[in-house]
Amino acid sequence: MTPQKWTSVLLAALTIFTSQASFSQTNRTVKRNVATVLFASLGGAILGLSTLSFYGEPQEHTNNITLGALLGFVGGVGYVLYDSSQPAPPTYEYSQFDQELKSRRASASYAKAPPLIQLTYSF
Repeated sequence: MTPQKWTSVLLAALTIFTSQASFSQTNRTVKRNVATVLFASLGGAILGLSTLSFYGEPQEHTNNITLGALLGFVGGVGYVLYDSSQPAPPTYEYSQFDQELKSRRASASYAKAPPLIQLTYSF
């Protein structure tokens, strides 16, 4: 494939993936999604770089770095898409609960329980 085709495929995939991520149900931000994909790509490139030490002529196998980065990118995008398709966790409103708790503490309507054991000392 020519570099122009790779670029067009990459741009088309990026457009498709970002349009799907906009319908996400989770509370992830775009910045966090981009960071996830970026670090997955960086991790893949590092893993590809680490394979060069196993070859007698490492300069002939530098395409392992780009292949690792590409696999990391695909894995990162796949993870972001999977995470975006999961339903958002339920959120709870605690303000009403806090008001009830404060009103209970403020009122003296409940009595303290008597102690189970009572010790007294006299000297």
